[in-house]
Amino acid sequence: WQITIKRRPQLYVINIIVPVFFFLLLDLASFFIDTNGNDKLGFKVTLLLSISVMLLILSNTLPSTAQDIPLIGIYCCAVFCLIGISILETILVNYLKAKGAKKSSVETTSTVSGQDGDAKDQKNPPASVTDQNEEQSYTIELLKQILTECQAATQRKQRQKTLLSLTGVARIIDKTFLVLYVITIIVFLSVLGKRWIP
Repeated sequence: WQITIKRRPQLYVINIIVPVFFFLLLDLASFFIDTNGNDKLGFKVTLLLSISVMLLILSNTLPSTAQDIPLIGIYCCAVFCLIGISILETILVNYLKAKGAKKSSVETTSTVSGQDGDAKDQKNPPASVTDQNEEQSYTIELLKQILTECQAATQRKQRQKTLLSLTGVARIIDKTFLVLYVITIIVFLSVLGKRWIP
């Protein structure tokens, strides 16, 4: 008697490989979610939890007596690591954007309070400007107000530059990571496919 035992690869393809690949595609699509809210981070954490459930199913399905790690296990673990790195990048980008938004809110409150005081002083000039000394003091006060407004405007521009630099850095990090992420996925899947299909 000769007994030949073969595994059915369609079972693993349908139950494990294709769902994990769709989770990876969903993680790629999550880069296009607006980062102003916390929806993107919650979505990525949900994907990571889904992959961990798939790893639990995989550990119950695959034989535990194998000496080498099966390729399907490497595939699921690599996708889990890629989504974890993607979550870390999202946390970094959200931190940079929140820091920039905090600086802009502090700047707007300080400029609004400074402009209101200047406007009140300009609307109420001295009642009598008949004396030349009073006229000179009024002119000096007006020049001081103009100087403070110019200083506030330059400080505003500098703060806007730092705000733009933080949000710009966050955007550059996000776009660069997306490109590197796509390249890594393509290289990983092509190498795994070459090892999988002889």
